[in-house]
Amino acid sequence: MHDGTTMSRKEEWLSPRAFLLAILLACSFALLLRAAFQPADPPSHATVGITWHDEGVWAHNARNRALFGAWRLDGWNPMYVSPVFTGLEWVSFDALGVGLRQARLPSILMSALSVLALAFGIRAIGNRMSAALAAFFLATNYVYVMYGRVALLEATMVSLVVASWSCYAAARTRPALGAAAGMLAIAAFFTKASAAFFLVGMGLDCCWAIGRHLAARRRDAEARIGSDTRREAAAAVWTMAGLATAGIATLAVFVMPNLDEYVFYNLRLYGARRSASGVGILVDRASWLPIIHDFFTRMLVLTWISVASVVVTLFTWHRRPMGERLLWLWVVLGVAELILQDTGNERRFVFLIPAMAGMTALVLARDFRLLPAGAGRLPLTKIWWAAPVVAFGLYVVWGSVARLPYLYQVRPGVRLAAGLAVVSLAGLMAGWHRGVGRFLERTWTPAAAIAVALIITGADLAQYGQWARQRTYKNVDASRALGRLLPWGTPVLGKLANGMSLENGIRPLYIGQGFGNYGDARLRDTVPYLLTYTSPRLGYEGPAIREVLDAAPGWHVVASFPVAETPGGHDMAALIEKPLPGGRGRRQ
Repeated sequence: MHDGTTMSRKEEWLSPRAFLLAILLACSFALLLRAAFQPADPPSHATVGITWHDEGVWAHNARNRALFGAWRLDGWNPMYVSPVFTGLEWVSFDALGVGLRQARLPSILMSALSVLALAFGIRAIGNRMSAALAAFFLATNYVYVMYGRVALLEATMVSLVVASWSCYAAARTRPALGAAAGMLAIAAFFTKASAAFFLVGMGLDCCWAIGRHLAARRRDAEARIGSDTRREAAAAVWTMAGLATAGIATLAVFVMPNLDEYVFYNLRLYGARRSASGVGILVDRASWLPIIHDFFTRMLVLTWISVASVVVTLFTWHRRPMGERLLWLWVVLGVAELILQDTGNERRFVFLIPAMAGMTALVLARDFRLLPAGAGRLPLTKIWWAAPVVAFGLYVVWGSVARLPYLYQVRPGVRLAAGLAVVSLAGLMAGWHRGVGRFLERTWTPAAAIAVALIITGADLAQYGQWARQRTYKNVDASRALGRLLPWGTPVLGKLANGMSLENGIRPLYIGQGFGNYGDARLRDTVPYLLTYTSPRLGYEGPAIREVLDAAPGWHVVASFPVAETPGGHDMAALIEKPLPGGRGRRQ
């Protein structure tokens, strides 16, 4: 329950029947937008950071099992990074056969189901109208839709996080759902370790709920311990039990039997690649957050409202219901994880979208105002400590716009956004008691909330429509053309071989820089074929493939395939044959 300083209108502006129809419509939209036009290429004009050739890379072990009867056939085994995703891919391949549509099916279904899960969770802490708006925001969000259309880890990981949060939010009234929340959080982590921030947030909030209850009991104030506090503590205990049970089971069944492989892939390989640190690096990553990608720019209104909600919730976090506390931690710890690890890859931002959608919906259709009643009259001496958080929030808000004149330059956008944030903070503080604070307390009507929601969803659907008009099928056509050229089971070297393997029967042999099949000299000496980009440049996917080519002078291009990877989508992949020791390797 919110305290008296927090405005929360629990009135139901939608009837149960209207709410049910709205959720059904949102889920139908979600499924339609993700399933339509399959297996079209990811956006190459309005890009969102998707690397299409990673689809075959992550589906590698599941494809091996479905086509050749064994999970492990070479030195690249992503099942030790994402066993959950690998299992879902194998189920799809086993039931429907191997293909690009089948590879994408788990992502499509999981992403669509996350819309229902978010609505369920928002309904637990808000009202029917806010739940319906959250569902529509997530169903239509352009970036989220595009990641829900491809066979990458993000859609499944984020969907499991949403499902976990939803169960956690509902556990406030049904504590046993906390066990499901904990188990789903572990499943999200073993889909992609980037979900670690959510496990930390869940653990912190559980400790808060339990600690608050124990502190009240120690004060011998049982009469003042509300039923909500007791239920939240019970839900936290159930959640911790779910985390422990699923974690121990996963350790026993998966991690310990495969300890060497798990440590190699998750700690030595990916851990080492993200280990760069230092104050300068962290400052760079924080400053890049809203600048170097289109992520926040593509969802301006959602960004602005959710940032405002994060700042406001900072002051009343300890009085919010458990689901809303974790929603806030989701954003705060998620951003912290990005700054600590990597803000250079747009795909890492995707896990923020459901939380942003949920917080925006709560502000628009539950609170109907930005500031709680009376907050605009608080003296600045009581809230000055939050100035750095407010300043960074303003920087993100301004950065999503200030970057536009300098799309290919980072520093000018950073400077402009930082300057605007400082000026805005100064103006906010100067005008706080001159009407600005009271203005931010003003309420709006449900009709105004719906109007803003229509702007948000309309902008996303317009971007989707732009992609649909310009969509191509170059990548799937290239994969099928490769299958017509090479016999079933032909081994082919290169990361791009994995990317182009889902519509044919080749044996891709992944070569990364220092991992995969990189160190297997036998393969280099016995496999004549490799796949790589020739445009935008030879070996565009990474330097490892150039090393293979440089060690085999006399190679030649057998066939070229138009593909879509870089902005514009005018790229070219090539099947290359290289001479083997002893003069072998020429096609007869």
